[in-house]
Amino acid sequence: MSNSSSCGSCGHPHGPWATDRLTMLLDRWGWDAEAPRLLASCSTTALVVIDLDNFKHVNDKHGHVAGDAVLRAVADALRQNTRKGDLLGRYGGHGGDEFLILLPETVLDEALAVTERVRQAIRALVVPAPVQGGTVTIDSITASFGVAIGGPDSSLEALIVEADTALRTAKKSRRGRVRTPARRSCRVPLAIVGAACAAGIAVLSVVSDAPSAEPGHAAPPPPPLPTVTLPAVTVPTTVTMTATVQPSRPAAPPVPKPKRPSSSSAPAAAASSQDPSARRAEKPPAGSQRPCVLCDMVDDAVQDFRSLMPR
Repeated sequence: MSNSSSCGSCGHPHGPWATDRLTMLLDRWGWDAEAPRLLASCSTTALVVIDLDNFKHVNDKHGHVAGDAVLRAVADALRQNTRKGDLLGRYGGHGGDEFLILLPETVLDEALAVTERVRQAIRALVVPAPVQGGTVTIDSITASFGVAIGGPDSSLEALIVEADTALRTAKKSRRGRVRTPARRSCRVPLAIVGAACAAGIAVLSVVSDAPSAEPGHAAPPPPPLPTVTLPAVTVPTTVTMTATVQPSRPAAPPVPKPKRPSSSSAPAAAASSQDPSARRAEKPPAGSQRPCVLCDMVDDAVQDFRSLMPR
């Protein structure tokens, strides 16, 4: 039910058909009748879905009577920490441990503040409960929360689905958590905007660094770039190197020493020394010849080329 004992639309008191007898909140029938009217009449409405953590453990350990005492204490905490016009209900039938809060004219930040206040009130509960042989005190009660925001055109069913999805996310993380529906990430659009801004700054810096034309004179056009046409060049893939090695000249036969001419034949010897054929005959023997520099260079080149050829 709402935080008052009468309907917020017509003012009539809530009948037994609309009230959960254990918690005195709206049951499913009353919630389905009141919530759509409240949602359609407000510009923005927040829905909070609450689920008690490990409530089955309370029933299994202390019994269902102790569990009923916990449910009544939680309902009282909801009434004490919400406004008079807020709509409160028990969700899931008579055996359920889920609750609903509909907050009219409430934005997300305000809804989260109310939810946090309710969460701390539930956590601070100390519930005495009857058990066989005496009374047990139940504390450390926690609940998980899912919060969603809707408008006058929102469907109540879609709003419950959205808040319930956030509630399941809270249940998967840890106990006693509050979650809202996940929103689509804006990282990619922000990255695109940042890249566009950086490109714009770079363009502006280039434009500002360019020399400005004198007033009244148009900037001369840039000179055309020269066009160079190169002839086609064919690069051979095989290089052939030919070396011609001349054979060494045969050694000249030894020339016998001429006899020392007599004084009478001195003019003849002088004449023979001027003869070219005689000078050629006087070459040193082959064993004492100097090596040919050109032949050595050709031999070295041939050896280097052979070392580069694949074996």
